[in-house]
Amino acid sequence: MTAGNVTMKNILVFLEQRNGIVKQASIEVWNGIQACAGSKPGNAKVFGIVAGPLEQGDLEGMLSGDGVVYHDADDDLALYNSENYIAVISELIDKESCSTLLFADTALSRDLAPRLSIRLQAALLSGCEPEQPLFKGICRRPVYSGRVIAVYSAQSDRTIYTLASTAGHPETLPEGKIVFKSYKKSYVTDLHPASIVRKVVLIQGRPDVAEARIIVAGGRGMGGRESFGMLEELAEVLGGAVGASRSVVDEGWRPHAEQIGQTGKAVAPALYIACGISGAVQHLAGIGAAGTVVAINNDPHAPIFTRADYGIVGDVHTVIPNIIGEFRDFLKKK
Repeated sequence: MTAGNVTMKNILVFLEQRNGIVKQASIEVWNGIQACAGSKPGNAKVFGIVAGPLEQGDLEGMLSGDGVVYHDADDDLALYNSENYIAVISELIDKESCSTLLFADTALSRDLAPRLSIRLQAALLSGCEPEQPLFKGICRRPVYSGRVIAVYSAQSDRTIYTLASTAGHPETLPEGKIVFKSYKKSYVTDLHPASIVRKVVLIQGRPDVAEARIIVAGGRGMGGRESFGMLEELAEVLGGAVGASRSVVDEGWRPHAEQIGQTGKAVAPALYIACGISGAVQHLAGIGAAGTVVAINNDPHAPIFTRADYGIVGDVHTVIPNIIGEFRDFLKKK
C-alpha cells in the first residue's frame, strides 16, 4: 500500500488487566514505545489507561519513560465488556487529543479494537511488528504463514494498532517520570447485561503461554496425553509454560489455551523448546518472533529443524528426561 503522511499527535496505550494484574504484553507495548521515544514527534505525549480494579501495587516500577497513566478502578470494568471499555477509551481519547491508540495483540484486543475502529472512525492495523516505522504511520506484519512481510500505511487522522509480542526486551529503558491519575468515567451506561452465573478460571501455576519467556511445547510425536507430564516437569524446572501444536489440541491431549500456531497463539519467548513437533508451516508462523529455538525430533528431515537454532535428533522420551536431569544438576550448582 502507498505510504501517506500521517501526523501522530498524542498516543494512548491500553494497559490490559486480567484478575487485577496488568498483562506483561501491555507493559511491553508501553516500554517499547518509550524506547523509541526519539523517533516520535517531539510534541507527542504518551498516555495509558487501565480499566478495572488492580491488585498489583508496583505498576510504576514496571513502566519506563515519561507519561501519564489513568486508572478507572470501577468494579463494573473488572470483567471485559466491550461497550463499557469503548466508552472509557473513547472519552479519554477525546480528553487528551490522542490520534493513536495502541494495544498488545491479545484475544481481548482482537475483539475490542475493531469495535473501537468503527466507533472512532479510525484506521485499524493489526498484528504489527513493534518497530519505529510505527511513528510514520506504517505497520509491518508477516503474511502467508510468515513467508512475506507486508507493509501497510494508515490513511486516517486516527489509527489503532495492535502490536505483536517480541522475543527481546529493549536493551535500555529510558528513565523518566510516570504520573498516575485516578479516572472516573462521566458516561452513564444503559446496559443491563445478564448476571454472571459462574466464572470459570483456569489456574495452572505457570505463566500464560502467550506471555511466557520460556515455552516447552509438544506435538503429536509425544505419543499421547500422558507423555506431557515430562514437558510439565521441564517447564517447572525452567520456570516456563507448556505449549502444544494444533494436532495435539485436536486429539484432546492439551487445552486450546496452549495451542501455538496460525490458528492458535503467536508467541515470542526468549527460549522455545519444540518436542516432537514436525514443524508445519502454520506452527512455524506462530513462533516467528521466538528468540532461541531448540528442536527435538526423531526425524532429521523434520521442517522444524529449518527454524531451530539447536537441533537434537532422537526420541523425546529418552532426550527430555536427560535434559531435565542436566538442568536440575546445573541449577543446584548455581
